[in-house]
Amino acid sequence: MDRKSVPGLPEIELPGIGAAIGWLAGLLLLGVIVSFALHFGDVQVFLSTLKSADSLWLAAAVAFQIATYACAAAVWFRILSRAGTRQSFAGLFKLAVVQLFANQALPSSGLSGTMIVAKGLARRGVAPPLVMTALLVDGFSYYASYLMVGLLAFVILWHSGDIGAAWLPLAIAFVTVLLALVLATFLLIRRQGRIIPKAALHWAPAAKMAQILGSARTDILRDGKLILEAFFLQIGVFLLDAGTLWIAARSVGLAVDPVSAFLSFVLASGVATLSPIPLGLGTFEGTCTGLLHVMGSGIEGSLAATLILRGFTLWLPMVPGLWLLRSEMDETALHDTNL
Repeated sequence: MDRKSVPGLPEIELPGIGAAIGWLAGLLLLGVIVSFALHFGDVQVFLSTLKSADSLWLAAAVAFQIATYACAAAVWFRILSRAGTRQSFAGLFKLAVVQLFANQALPSSGLSGTMIVAKGLARRGVAPPLVMTALLVDGFSYYASYLMVGLLAFVILWHSGDIGAAWLPLAIAFVTVLLALVLATFLLIRRQGRIIPKAALHWAPAAKMAQILGSARTDILRDGKLILEAFFLQIGVFLLDAGTLWIAARSVGLAVDPVSAFLSFVLASGVATLSPIPLGLGTFEGTCTGLLHVMGSGIEGSLAATLILRGFTLWLPMVPGLWLLRSEMDETALHDTNL
């Protein structure tokens, strides 16, 4: 197997017509939700609330968002360091920006960004077995952490007596999807190439995939301490994003407690994840605004806080995210052509 390529990894394409249609639908839904929210509020109050956002709180939000990329980069850095392979943290930070952006822009349960990072690592000279190992550890820790924060949010709701018929279908769907992904990645880690039935190995793509999975570093995949470190770093990304919502709320004068911000962010993320609309446009904003409002905040302030959060997590990173994504994919394509 060539040291500089990882055959068998699926190709990731930049957003095309289908994604553009999805984005347009999301933007239209976002417009409808904003209009609907302001129908029950005061437009002038909303605009003045948005304009009065405290700059010091917004600076803290920027710091929190930078920390999310650092946590994502640290996952890959720790995995590679465990194998004795050193990569520049700055380079991994760049890949983390691409990863988190692609996971939103190219909805695929987190696979798009992970695959792009895997190909980027291969282009940087990381051996294919280690790339596959890092991919499996990152995927498992991401899904496990997402499941954990989701379960924690639903447990808090249940304990407070607020979980009822309205939230039960979401809880079941969310847990089912994430649990399936956690179990799938766990089986890949434990069984590697053996997970593919012997009868399927006569088919060339299946045989190649079995070879790739079988090449993963078993010593690293079974390193419980490393996987736990990756798990907590992934948890950190979710907590920092929830913290950004709390900071956004405080910046516009809302007396939102951290638990309410955590619930609003995680539940809105769950709705967005299960939604077929790219970026969770409209679904995230509507859910998050509604939850903040139900928890005691004014509709104008809740909408302003949600839009500030999305500005930091989605819209501001979009230009550098798209540029870095295209740059990374172009460089990877050129590298693959030259092999």
